[in-house]
Order: sequence, then C-alpha cells, then structure tokens
Amino acid sequence: MALKIFPALVLSVLFSYADGNGMEQPEFSFVFDGKLHERMHSGWSDESTGLAVRCDETKFSDFPALEWVLHFANNGSADTPVLKDVHALDLTFKVEGKPVVHYARGGVCSMDDYQPLKRVMNRNAIFKLAGGSGRSSSDWLPFFNFEQADGTGLVIAVGWSGQWAAEFSRDNENNINIRAGMENTHLKLHPGEEIRTPRILIVRYEGGRLNGQNMLRRFLLAHHRPPNFDPVPIFNGNWGGASAASHLENIKAITSHDLPMEYYWIDAEWFGQGPWFKTVGDWRYKKDLYPDGFKPISDALHASGRKLLLWYEPERVCEGTPWYTEHANWLLNVPKDKRHYNWGNPQSEPDWVKWESARNQINENDRLFNFADPEARKFLTEYISSRITEFGLDCFRHDANISTLEFWRAADAAEDTDGNRQGINEAKWIQGLYDFWDELLERHPNLIIDNCASGGRRIDLEAISRTLPLWITDYPGDITGRQCHTYGISFWIPLNASGGCEPMNTYDFRSSYSASVVFGMFGDSVASQTKNVPDDFPFEDVKKTLTQYRGVQKYFLGDYYPLSEYSQAVDAWMAWQFDRPDLKEGIAQVFRRPKSPCETGHITLQALDPEKNYLVTDFDGEDFKMSGKELMEQGIPVTLKERPFAAVFVYKAIE
Repeated sequence: MALKIFPALVLSVLFSYADGNGMEQPEFSFVFDGKLHERMHSGWSDESTGLAVRCDETKFSDFPALEWVLHFANNGSADTPVLKDVHALDLTFKVEGKPVVHYARGGVCSMDDYQPLKRVMNRNAIFKLAGGSGRSSSDWLPFFNFEQADGTGLVIAVGWSGQWAAEFSRDNENNINIRAGMENTHLKLHPGEEIRTPRILIVRYEGGRLNGQNMLRRFLLAHHRPPNFDPVPIFNGNWGGASAASHLENIKAITSHDLPMEYYWIDAEWFGQGPWFKTVGDWRYKKDLYPDGFKPISDALHASGRKLLLWYEPERVCEGTPWYTEHANWLLNVPKDKRHYNWGNPQSEPDWVKWESARNQINENDRLFNFADPEARKFLTEYISSRITEFGLDCFRHDANISTLEFWRAADAAEDTDGNRQGINEAKWIQGLYDFWDELLERHPNLIIDNCASGGRRIDLEAISRTLPLWITDYPGDITGRQCHTYGISFWIPLNASGGCEPMNTYDFRSSYSASVVFGMFGDSVASQTKNVPDDFPFEDVKKTLTQYRGVQKYFLGDYYPLSEYSQAVDAWMAWQFDRPDLKEGIAQVFRRPKSPCETGHITLQALDPEKNYLVTDFDGEDFKMSGKELMEQGIPVTLKERPFAAVFVYKAIE
C-alpha cells in the first residue's frame, strides 16, 4: 500500500547521472564461473551454462530514489558453475574531506537498542556490518546514511530478513566503495532453480544528514507502508494465559467506557499443554482457558468496532509437540556444536547482547520450520489462514525467538559437502517467508501483521513493507531505555510502536509516545497475568490520557528532529520534535530524568516558517504564542520542577 500523507517534497537533489555518485542504473557485481561481472545491463544470460540474470528496478518520480532486486535463474539442463561474491550493491565514487557513515544498533534487547552511531571514513578505512545470526536487525539496523562533507549524501537500505552484510571502504585517495548483499553466496544452481538477492534502496539528498533521514521517513511512508495501517491503531496488551472470561470482562469494561483503542492484544501462553516456550508446535488452544476458542472474544470486539490480535511463533518447533513428530521432514536441525542457548540468563550478564543474538535453542532439540520447502510453506499458510478465519483474527502477531543462520548453514552443508551450495537455503527460506506473508495478506485483505522476532530483530526494508514492528524491543521496562529506543529508531523507521506502558503513569506513558503504543491496563502488561477489573479502576483518567495521545499520534508520522544529544544518563534531559509540514503543526517532547539536577532550559525547534506565528499548547501549563523565528532562535522556555517529568508541547501555525 502506497499512501502519501505529505504534499510533494521540494526536491533539489535528483539523480543526475553525470555526477560522480549518480546512478543511471543499479550498480551490482558477482563472480560466475570464475569471472567478475559488474556495471552490466540489467538483463544478461549465458547460453552455455543456462544462467540468466534479471534486475527488477524502480525509479520514483516523487523522490530521488532508486531500488532494485536481482534474480538468478538456471534455465539450463545441468548444474551451473559456481556463482559467488554476489553484491546486490557495488557502488564506487569519489569523495572529498571526511565522509561519515551514520548507522544504528538493532533490537539487541538492552538499553543500547537503536543507539545512533557513526563512523568517519578516513583514507584506507574499512567498515563492515552484518546481520545478527540470521535475523536482519538482531545486531544492526540494515539502514545507513553516507554523509559527505558538503552535506550531500546517500541513504541506503538493505531489504533482506536474513543474514545481510554491508561494507564501506575508502582507498588511499578519494574513492569510496559501498557493497551490500547476502553475507555468503557460493553456490551452484540446479536446473530450474531461481534465487533473488536482497532489495537495495538508494535515496540521494542534500542539505545535511537530517534532511536525508527525513527524506527516508517520507519515502517509506509513501512507498513501503504495510497494508491496513491507516490510521495507525492503538493496542491494549494482555497475556494469553488469562481465561476467555477474563478477556471478555476486560473487553466489556473497555467498551462500556469507550476507551480509544482499536486492537485487543492476546499474547503467548494460550496454547499447548505447558509453558509457552516449551510447547510451540502444539497450536491447540487450552480448553480450560478458552473452552469455545477465540470466536466469542473476536465477536465481542467486532461488535464494539474493535479488533483482535493473537500471538504465534510459527518458526520454532519444540520436541514433543505434534508438529515435531508429524512434520519432521519439514524441520531444519542445527548440529550440537553449533547450538547456542541463553534462555533464563539475567540481562545484567556482560555477554547478554551477544548471547541473545546467537541464541538458536530455547529448549534442547528446538527445530526451525522450513519456509524453503514449498509444501511446508503451503501447509503453514493454509493452517494460519484457517485459524485467522476460525478465530476471527484481525492481526497475526508473528514472533521468532531463535536465530536461523546455523540452521541454514547446516542444511547447505547437507546438500553439498564440497561447499558449493552456501547460501541456497537462506535465499529460499527468506523468499518463502515473504511468500507466506504476501499470501496471508492477499487471502485476508483487512489483515495486519505484527513482526516481533524477540522484539525488533527482523526490521528491514522488505519486512516493513509487509509488517509493522509493534514490539520494538524485549527490553521495554526501563523508562530511560524506552526514551533512548524511540530517539534512535525514529531516524530510520517512522512506523513503529513502543510497548509495555501504563496510561495511569504519566511519565511512563509519555515516554512511550511513538507512531503507536501498546499499553497495559489493570496493573498488567502483555508479560503478566491478566487480573479482574478492580472496582475502583480510574477509567476516566485512562480515557483522558489515551485521548490526549490520540490527538498527537498523527505527528509521529512527520519529520523527526532530535533536540538534545542522545544520552542514557539518568541525570540528563532528552528532547525531540516531530513536525508535519503538510499540516504546519507538530509536537515537541522534553524529559527530565529521575536524577537530573536541572529545572530549567530552552528547546529550540526546527523547520518552522520564521514569518508565521504559532500557538503553542503546553499539556501541563498555559497556551502561548511565539513566531517561528523566536521558536527556532530563542526556543521554548521550559521549567520542570518535578523529577522525573515529561513535558509535551504542541504547536500550530496561526494567521
């Protein structure tokens, strides 16, 4: 779905093909039968071996953007020679000064999630990044901003929900080379086989790094917005281990008090005969909790104009479950010497981030469902599709709690001990994942898909075109961390949700503002047992808080401007701004953290019209007027006497 919420951008940067870093066509390279192929036409074939190469490219009239995907097919009657070193992006151009690569950590399940980072590309510099053990954003986000000294640059996105790799290198002079693609390809194609590469997106900009970041945000909203997220809904999270009766009581309370939320979220623990993490692969609902399934719950929600989200983890299959025995031929295994465990270890462990990324076993002998097998994928598609219909589901929550890389590599080795099928199972598995999502969306036109993956570990250009990351981290409890996560991810991903907040706590809830929120009620979150609704529950206060957020939710789809430095310190202030130039409105948030000694300061806004006057609404004070020039030069005076405290300012241009 391509939805444009902004008027046409004023784009002074177009793809000028005479420029040193302009591109008349996609730039890629690969080695086939020992020969390097680069800077070639998009269609190419080798009659002697049967290999055919196709490049599907898209140029955009409304953005200085180009994207493409390569396809390799064997149209011959015998195996091809080895295809290797496939770089879906292989771009070389000249630079001046000291260019900088801006990038970010991924969903690493810590305070550091989405932390903004940068690398200066001095002469002879080499900078490499790769996906985290098979999940695309498990270590790093596959989005980059290459900023030159003059403020021009390229924003680069890699669309691959597996093990991508990117490399930035500079020689002893002024030549930069940027490469990206699958981390490892060294394979022969059998007759009739076809694989694809990661999708590559390049967006050119001038005017400084933030202009590039906001051009990316606008581009993604215009051309890579997943289906049915307009408007972006609000979610109320609940644990699946509660009874249907408890959920129905909650829904009755939500409905009778007309709380502004669209989706009722039921997480794990609703299935199998034991704890959820030991029973994936047994997707029979617990009849003691849900005697009539989920249809009574979805019916109650639909009657009130609301919808149902339900959690699944379809990729991991536990030993002892029906799928483990009945569909053993559709499951991938990982050798014992390549197994990584981390379940139950404390997050304070110094190697926590590394362990979490590599974890491919929660229980001994966990298996990976093989999306690369067409019959397996067909079965899973039919199964999930039928549950969507039977249960009346509106959102399919797709979690993925183990890394996949070692499963793929083991399957490659089993096919060819000489190492001539490296990457084939990953390529087919990822394509199978996309086909699975695409078919669900085609069969169920009103469905939305939540992409979790242990909290934000599968965020990339292809994934966000089909799904929304509604739970961007499995480290949601720390409020300072939540602010840091929003600060960092907002540079790259405009559609995301912050999870685990409670609307009864103002500082907590305002620290969770983003394009959407997942909130708990009645003292609960999605990670705790749902309780009965207390008699003295403050429904009117909750409704006021949610309504207040609903009024500003639209701003988080605007341009993003950090108004303070990134900091994890509990004695700091943090501030940011989201601006909607199409509405001439926006929001600024300021956070005084628990140990900050400072009570006063100023925040200077950006991107306003200096000639216009603005009405500024302070959520906790009086309205006032300032000119755009004053707001950008003098700034808003802010006094926060309480700590911690979260201030919200909404501004609108007035005549």
